This record gives sequence, C-alpha cells and structure tokens, in this order.
Amino acid sequence: MAEKIYIIRHGLTESNKKKIYAGWNDECLCDEGVVTLFGIGEKIIDFKIERIFSSPIHRAIQTAEVINSFLNKRIEIEKNLKEMKIGPWEGLSEYEVAESFPNEWKIWNSKPSKLNIDGRETLEELQIRVLNGIRSISEDLDSLRILAVTHVAIIRVLMIYYNNWCLDDYRKIAVPNCAVYLLDNKAKAQKIVQVL
Repeated sequence: MAEKIYIIRHGLTESNKKKIYAGWNDECLCDEGVVTLFGIGEKIIDFKIERIFSSPIHRAIQTAEVINSFLNKRIEIEKNLKEMKIGPWEGLSEYEVAESFPNEWKIWNSKPSKLNIDGRETLEELQIRVLNGIRSISEDLDSLRILAVTHVAIIRVLMIYYNNWCLDDYRKIAVPNCAVYLLDNKAKAQKIVQVL
C-alpha cells in the first residue's frame, strides 16, 4: 500500500474566478493557474513522488502535466478522481443556481448531505466513488508516494471521511486551487492535512 498520498486540487480556471459550477466540462486552466502551478511543482519535487494519477477532466490533466514537468513520470488516469457530477447546475454561477433552484440552494447551504437532484451525485454517492478511487490507486502498489490530481468536491469528501467530520460540513471546508494535502497511510490516526 502507498505510504503517502498527496492530493492536489487543479489550478485556477475562469469558472473558479467567476464562481461557476464547472462540473465535468473540459475547461482549461487560466494563465494565472498555470503560473501558480510552476511554483507548486518546484516544491513537490521534495515529496519524491513515484506515480501520478489524475482525474480525466482536462483541467486536472493539465495540472498534472505542469507538475509532471518537474517529476517526469507517466500520468495515469483514475476515473474515480473525476469531479462531482452536478447535472443541471453545470455551467451556472452560484447566483444563477440560487435564482433558478431556490429550494435546492437552501438545502445545499444548510444540509448539503440531503440534496438530491436528478442527474446529480449526492455527497454520499460521491464519497463512496472517491474512496473506491483512493483505495484503487493506493492498494497493491510498490510505490510508496503517489500524487492524485483532482477537484474541490473530491478533496472535501475525503477530508470529511478521514478526519471524521460530518457530510453537512462540506460547504465549510476551504480548498484553494493548487492546494496540496497529505493522506499518510502509516500514521496511527489517518487524517488529511494541508501541506502546501
């Protein structure tokens, strides 16, 4: 089993700047996002990463490619690292969602674990998928240190699980673009902590 799993949120996009729910769209990073990643890549060298896994969504792959310019590994795709499927909210700003889905928006901001919309993953469904992905990339590996490039929702549900928080804390967890977290499988109490 991998001893250390470093988890990074993809670089900044125009949707992030405008608070638009990007979901599964294949948006590229903005220039600012790419520049920031070069600084992160220089620091990640010290983690001695042996394998890199990425969400199949373009902004995550692009992030992995920038980081990999410092590591020179093969980027492997893990479909379970893909962003939350958000269905009818994809491409809408937070303001537009609040206007078009007022009842759902209220639930999302008060009890997000209870939100259930056709075509959208629930937080519980997302967490199960993501845990399967993390177990898939960390089990039966000779590599001790791996990097997973993914998205805000994925990191939030992992933090909730490993830090023994409640799913309804989801909206309270800040996960900046390019932030790097560590899941140490050798620690007595598994937790996810931010390291960059």
